Amino acid sequence: MTLNRTNECPNGKDIKAALIIASCDIPAARKLCGHISALASCHRCEKSTNKQRNFGGMADIDEWFVMKDATVHCQNALDWRKCKSNAERNKFVKRTGTRWSELLRLPYFDPIRFVTIDPMHCLFLGIAKWITKRIWVDEGILTEKVLQLIEKKMTEFRVPADLGRTPGKIKCGEGFSNFTADQWRNFFLIYFTVVLWDHLPFKDRQILTYFVRVCMILVRRIVEVSDMEEAHEGLIRIIKLIEKHYGEEKIMPNLYLSLHLCECSYDYGPLYSFWCFSFERMNGILGKKN
Repeated sequence: MTLNRTNECPNGKDIKAALIIASCDIPAARKLCGHISALASCHRCEKSTNKQRNFGGMADIDEWFVMKDATVHCQNALDWRKCKSNAERNKFVKRTGTRWSELLRLPYFDPIRFVTIDPMHCLFLGIAKWITKRIWVDEGILTEKVLQLIEKKMTEFRVPADLGRTPGKIKCGEGFSNFTADQWRNFFLIYFTVVLWDHLPFKDRQILTYFVRVCMILVRRIVEVSDMEEAHEGLIRIIKLIEKHYGEEKIMPNLYLSLHLCECSYDYGPLYSFWCFSFERMNGILGKKN
């Protein structure tokens, strides 16, 4: 797509192309639009890491869950360009969380609202994978024996072919090796509650219940505003439960970024309309070509 330029159509009429959304994984989004790393702060609200270098601290959510000012970001980006050395620019970025992006030359481009949270990377390759492997596996809740039982139970399922790939072996390596985003989605929405319920303590059943419910809402093609509000409250409960039972150090970027998924949906429609599943599939196809 050619940005901010008039193009001539075959029928002789002119059209104008515009960039209104940047949907990609977190590192790419930050570099593309001039934001500091997601390991330091959020690009949409005032949340930043605490002294322990994590994003824990839900008690004061009303103080930091406030949309950043795009005008301030653009001004900081211009000031970054005025810095006279790389060292000076690095200090400026640490202080403001902002660097210059060529996209800011587009007069209409909003570097805050136009940068979405991709649901595929955030929910499935992010939170789903992280909860399973970094809490339940690493904390010893899902042992190798339990993984074997889960794998055996999954062989009893018969699902429609149009649901795409279903999870394969899960007891390899540290567990759930090489799961794709599609597999994580299917695993949580179809298999997980049935195969895992009896192996989880009560606190983790709560986390699982809220997360499955949130995913069931967010993957819908048609969704009501009240449903999105329920999903947002569910995500808040998930983070609070993890923080309460496993400590603030477990609150990593994808968890707090998920709180902005509903905002993105209000701007751009249901999450399926801008998630990266189709792009990732195309990348896989292109990667196999010579």
